[in-house]
Amino acid sequence: MTRLPRAIAVTACLLALAATAPAHSSPGDEGAEYVALGDSGAATTGVRNFDNSAPPRCLRSTANTPKLVAAGLGLRLDDRTCNSARITDLAASQGPGIAPQFDALGRATRLVTVHIGANDALMAEHVIACHVSGGFGVGTCAGPDWNADIDGIASSYSTALQQISALAPKAKIIVDGWPLYVRDGGCPDLVGLRPSDAAHIQAAFDRLNTVVARAATAHGATYVDTRSASEGRDACAPVGVRWIEPVIATETLVPYHLTPQGMRGVADVILPAIRASGLPA
Repeated sequence: MTRLPRAIAVTACLLALAATAPAHSSPGDEGAEYVALGDSGAATTGVRNFDNSAPPRCLRSTANTPKLVAAGLGLRLDDRTCNSARITDLAASQGPGIAPQFDALGRATRLVTVHIGANDALMAEHVIACHVSGGFGVGTCAGPDWNADIDGIASSYSTALQQISALAPKAKIIVDGWPLYVRDGGCPDLVGLRPSDAAHIQAAFDRLNTVVARAATAHGATYVDTRSASEGRDACAPVGVRWIEPVIATETLVPYHLTPQGMRGVADVILPAIRASGLPA
């Protein structure tokens, strides 16, 4: 394949990163026992395991991390995670027929998991730019605007955590970060990505983790690091091992999103953290 058609194919595949969407009926003033809030990083396993009870635009899965966490703890879950969600969609409707994710919270809520912020930081747009610039052999992957976009979510993220505590005052709040996406130097499965740009992409996800972890710690929430457990399981790892889909996604058809193994792996990191810190009665 010549460089130009190859780059065009990469662009088409990566547009799935920017595509998307949100949540369902209110559980009442008392709230659900366990509420999962977040975007596609928590919601979807792509074309696999559709949750038919969820709004179609949310692409929510029956085998996502919140479902696995709920099963592991024996909790009743109201999963409000939704593809393309931004922090503002926690408190407002993400689209017609989709309730604000916060509607599930209440006095009876014991656990809240939060995985959101990547869409606010424009991660998909910047990752696509890295692949396109590498595929066409022109331009640069990352600039100061990417760092600014990531740092810019800190205030709204902190406000969201404060709102969660106000709406669900008894709840334990768990914030999980982003796993390892790209190893040093990249690999052929990350089509069009120059080796030097692999480091830029991973550095951006690491920076996003730092921003979110800082907000969680300042608020008194529990931050769960998923990067360490995902070493060797990035998008360059073999099928069945990797937690992250590469550009040509083979399991879920959604590039740069968690595979089913990734959803299970993240759940396996979150569960001990919850058990160690305990849940309110």
